[in-house]
Amino acid sequence: MDLPDADPEMLSDDLRNLRIINRYFGGLYALKKAVVPLVMKTSGTEVVAILYLATGSGDQPVSLAKAFRRKGKHVRITALDRNEFMLKTAREYASGFHEIHFEPGDVLDLQYDERSFDVVTCSLAIHHLSRANAVRLLREMNRISRTGFVVNDLSRSYIGAGTAWMYTRLTTTNPMTRYDSVSSVQRAFTKEELRGMAEEAGVQPVKIFTSPLFRLLLVKEK
Repeated sequence: MDLPDADPEMLSDDLRNLRIINRYFGGLYALKKAVVPLVMKTSGTEVVAILYLATGSGDQPVSLAKAFRRKGKHVRITALDRNEFMLKTAREYASGFHEIHFEPGDVLDLQYDERSFDVVTCSLAIHHLSRANAVRLLREMNRISRTGFVVNDLSRSYIGAGTAWMYTRLTTTNPMTRYDSVSSVQRAFTKEELRGMAEEAGVQPVKIFTSPLFRLLLVKEK
């Protein structure tokens, strides 16, 4: 799905499948579990500025927007992705959510000043990076955030990979979903690896914990 020449029809179906997985397999729950408390602690501003990195199809920024609407918290979510097809899909999915704005951009080339956003978050992207680039991303998220940042990703395990294999074989024939779901779990970092990366990035202390259905969260609160 990361390839620039990915088949649009297959990618659209893959994004639909991922939205289902995020909804029913802990992705949206994990994101809100970490981000919402951090945002609710912000003070001194009427509108909380959130940067969402690697937005994908837009389901996770939309989930956050819904959560903050229910809580009466005013937010402005800037959602970033380097893939133009993803951005087009995300804009369509997020239609009606005026608090979400989409921008093209690369997580490894963030063109923002220090402390540009109250909260920065990145979901299901860090496992696509090398360890060195993941450390670099953590350092950048720390640099551009005022209140803190959240990494929401998968936790590497044999059980998780096996579950992804079984679920995708039972629910879809899309080869992109079948391959990426399993390989993403296999490429994901462990809690210990993520802790070591946070130390190397110089962003400690952080909280690192798991969430149901093979999710791994890193939360930095300043």
